[in-house]
Amino acid sequence: MSAAPAETQTRPSRRRRFSTDTRWVLSLVAILAAELLYFNLGVSSFWGGGWGNGAISMLGDGENFLFTSMIALGVMFVIFAGDIDLSVGAMSGFAGVMMAEFHLGGMSIWVAVVLAVLLAALIGLIQGLIITYFKLESLLVTLAGWFILQSAAVAWEGSVPPYGFPGNFDSLLGTGNLSSTIQIPNQLIWFALLAGIAILIVHRTRFGRQLVLVGHNRDAAAYAGVRVSVTRIRAFVLSATFAAIAGICIAATYNTARDDLGPTLLLPAITAVVLGGVDIFGGAGFVPGVVVASFILGWLTPGLLDDGVSDTWTSIAIGALLLGSLTVKGITDRRQGGPLLERLRARFAGAPPTAPPTAPPTAPDTT
Repeated sequence: MSAAPAETQTRPSRRRRFSTDTRWVLSLVAILAAELLYFNLGVSSFWGGGWGNGAISMLGDGENFLFTSMIALGVMFVIFAGDIDLSVGAMSGFAGVMMAEFHLGGMSIWVAVVLAVLLAALIGLIQGLIITYFKLESLLVTLAGWFILQSAAVAWEGSVPPYGFPGNFDSLLGTGNLSSTIQIPNQLIWFALLAGIAILIVHRTRFGRQLVLVGHNRDAAAYAGVRVSVTRIRAFVLSATFAAIAGICIAATYNTARDDLGPTLLLPAITAVVLGGVDIFGGAGFVPGVVVASFILGWLTPGLLDDGVSDTWTSIAIGALLLGSLTVKGITDRRQGGPLLERLRARFAGAPPTAPPTAPPTAPDTT
């Protein structure tokens, strides 16, 4: 019997294999679908009146967690770069107070919004400069920033938190809805806009590619001509900007600006980023995963509370979900020769990652 033709023997497989990031996002989508299916079928108050019959509780619950999702999108940039920003929660509270005080001082509400966002971005710039110029750990610098911003917000708001904003401001950025029939919260539209911007920045721009490379290996990034310090500083500016927008949306929703409304959102935001598949050590991840993870965590708490589960057990459920997901992802990465063990070894044992190759001793200055 004659041998099969060479082109038949060497024909590549037509089976399509998804990347690790894509498979992770698909897994999160499956978890989200199962979560919504359970709550919508088993908890009547979760669905509410239904389509065309007034408010849908599921969509209305978005007003309680989309702030966290916005902050998660911002801190995600910093984590991609291999840093951490612990000041984002306090930044959101400070930005809300700053905007409110500007407005109560006679400034137009929309001018106050723009000015507050710009000043927050400036604070992010200052933090990034301090971290890169003095070569300090981002965790320590942003922790100090957390204390400074939190204390400044408390001192600025005084004994009575500022309140009483114009109705169109509250509606557009807070409690308003896009449609009177389905009642889609305006905040969902703003979050979708910010998510689209984040996806474009990370996955469709040169800066996004440099950001991921810096998080993966700073020496290799510098050797490739990337301005490492500039890239890290831009990440902190984006983080502060997204946090400020979230803080202003919080003020619009509650018609008041309080210093204590933002800091509690820090850990849930970081949880959403990590659950979304972004490597906590930087250099890997997929923005759509963070978006899906934000909805998983956001709808999990109100769904369990509507189902009669105590608040204590909802926190345990979130922690168990995060731990279980990371365990599965760690096992998957290890089986595929992924970055988990490399990153742990590089962080705690000092061994350099194996890819991409590190720069030689003559690598350019990263500042």
